[in-house]
Amino acid sequence: MGLDPGLIDRAAAILPTTTSGRAARFLGGTDKYQMEYTALGNLSKEDFGQVIDALRQATGNTGKVSEVLGALEWETVGETSPIHVTVSSREDQTTVKVMGDRGPTGAIHFGVIGIVGGFVSMGIAGAIIEPTTLPGIVGLVTACLGGGFLTARTVWTTTGKGYRSKLRRLMAATSKAIDASVRPPALPADRSETP
Repeated sequence: MGLDPGLIDRAAAILPTTTSGRAARFLGGTDKYQMEYTALGNLSKEDFGQVIDALRQATGNTGKVSEVLGALEWETVGETSPIHVTVSSREDQTTVKVMGDRGPTGAIHFGVIGIVGGFVSMGIAGAIIEPTTLPGIVGLVTACLGGGFLTARTVWTTTGKGYRSKLRRLMAATSKAIDASVRPPALPADRSETP
């Protein structure tokens, strides 16, 4: 008795790995995500269709499908935060990699949202502080920059949680489709001699 090792592997695959350096912590989250799951057994070319259907249902995006060196490649189309999925079946193992890139969205968050947040903060500070004195001008500029950054960072962090959740759902649906379609590896032939 105990937990099914396949379910444990699938649960571990749903946890995204991120590269979270100092800049990512300062900005409120990373812009790159990667998850990987490996199942024992091979996936036939005919079964790739099941995986593609799972990807499309999980994302609501038909995406673009291609085959590169025998691996299935799928990526979202028309999204500012693209998702790329690779499914390869080699040497009695089928591996799926889900990669997300929020970099293009980061420019929007910290550009547009930061500017709007800065102007709102500057308006509030201008109503409180007398902006005709040097300390008032410094306070106004500080409010603009700080308010803009904090607004953009808050939105980036919040939307990052939603994006990670989307990637987890995608990996769960994909790994489930792979587990349902994969053919177990052939057992080695018994080479013992019978007397």
